[in-house]
Amino acid sequence: MLLLSFTFLMATESAWAAPYRRLVNFEWEAIEGANSYEIELQQVKEDGKGKVFNFKVKEPSWNGRLAAGKYLLKLRSRDYRGVPGEWSPPSDFNVGLESAVLKFPAAHARFATKDESTTEMTFQWEPVGGADKYHFDLVSEDGKTKISEDVKTNSFKVKVPVAANYTWKVSATNEEGIQSDAVSVAQFSVLGKPLALPKVDKPESEFVRDVKWDKPDNVAAYDVYVLKYSVESKKWEKFKVFENYQDNTLAFDPAWPGGKYQVVVRAKSNLRPSSPLAKETFKVRSGDRSPAAEYTALVRMSIERLSGWYAIGSYLVTQMQFSGVNPEHNSTVSYSAVGGTARAGLGWTSPFTNWGFLTIVDMSGFTFQGKTRTFASAEANAVYRMAVGDRGEARFQVGPYYKELPETVGDPFSGTSQDYTISAVGPHAGAEYWYSITPKFGLQVNAHLYTSLMKISTPNGEPLQPTLSTQFGFLGSYRFTKTFTGLAGYAHREDKLSYKAVPSSSNFAVDGDVNESTIVGNYLNIFAEWSF
Repeated sequence: MLLLSFTFLMATESAWAAPYRRLVNFEWEAIEGANSYEIELQQVKEDGKGKVFNFKVKEPSWNGRLAAGKYLLKLRSRDYRGVPGEWSPPSDFNVGLESAVLKFPAAHARFATKDESTTEMTFQWEPVGGADKYHFDLVSEDGKTKISEDVKTNSFKVKVPVAANYTWKVSATNEEGIQSDAVSVAQFSVLGKPLALPKVDKPESEFVRDVKWDKPDNVAAYDVYVLKYSVESKKWEKFKVFENYQDNTLAFDPAWPGGKYQVVVRAKSNLRPSSPLAKETFKVRSGDRSPAAEYTALVRMSIERLSGWYAIGSYLVTQMQFSGVNPEHNSTVSYSAVGGTARAGLGWTSPFTNWGFLTIVDMSGFTFQGKTRTFASAEANAVYRMAVGDRGEARFQVGPYYKELPETVGDPFSGTSQDYTISAVGPHAGAEYWYSITPKFGLQVNAHLYTSLMKISTPNGEPLQPTLSTQFGFLGSYRFTKTFTGLAGYAHREDKLSYKAVPSSSNFAVDGDVNESTIVGNYLNIFAEWSF
């Protein structure tokens, strides 16, 4: 009995010059007394027309090249006389095709894409000699994608879902059903499009109870970093870290101290690049952050300036009453005229200090007997704010001011008049009380005193006599937006300037007399304030 063993070596000849063949080795146990051996190889074909090959060898082994297919093998020995023995029973064997060499995608490759759901891939492998077709298999790790195809060429194009791990296999087959010695297998991963940047919502107030952000598509978890600004080091420091956080809302612990915070969020997902870091900075009120404290602060918004710099603009319209006494020209004048005052100002306040400042420029005017008289004023004030109860605030102003007033001098003999301008500077002091009714509506009452102490100019060049000008009023306010507040109300103003009269033989002035101009108005006050 012959014991055979077969070895198939991966060697090929040119597929263009001749049919593809593989190198095959046979070995068998030596037969006692055998001087040589005869080998008969017969191709097994369905049509029965398989070729028969005969070989003679001295040793109990044979090697040669055979085309892929099914074969029958018989052996017999010859002794030193050349007398043959009996043929062995036929042994069948197959010469298989080589295994496919996978080219693309390579084993354990990770492919980045910019596709949201699917991407097109072309799978490629080296041609296998003698193969008439290939069997292609693709399966995802989660089992949701399964593709099985027979193809004629050594490539296959298909769309596959992204963000998945895959295994792909290729085996070759010829027309006789002979397959590759082994199925070629490789694994790879397809990454999805990078995750979109989540948008972190800025808390609406300093009473922070949670921080929210939107949830981009395909997000599995988040890394959340809570940073707190250190006043001592002037740097952001890590306060809390939440890795693989599942929700898109972070509860803000009431026990966390107030201050300046920054929440940093990164979205993550399996087999998709993480999103860029999303950041939002906000302030958290120190102390009581209960709903009751929040409501009180919410109501105060109608009188709060939410940013440092602000601008004001107003127009006061009224029926002005002018009165003037000028002993130097034997003149006493009194008349009424429609007029108004336009006002513009720039101020600054800070949540970190009670102090601020406010500068104002006024331009007033009225028309009488066809002539328009204009006069200006300006003031620069330090402002101190002080909370009064839960809803009130007192604001005190102090600073220098400049004021002009017209003077109308009448001629009692000719009936004509002459206009002059008086100007002076001095200190100003004012107080305002603001009261918040709702988060939108508020009320303000105010009083201002202007003391004229120093002459800038007088018609006769004589020194100024100290006088007091006043303004009293009230306003209702409505906050339209976080940066714009409108006000309207009533103001009563009395502006007065006087200077020393010069006695002469042609007038009725005596020592100690003064020339004085007074304008009294009850104004409709329309006011606006912009924060920026």
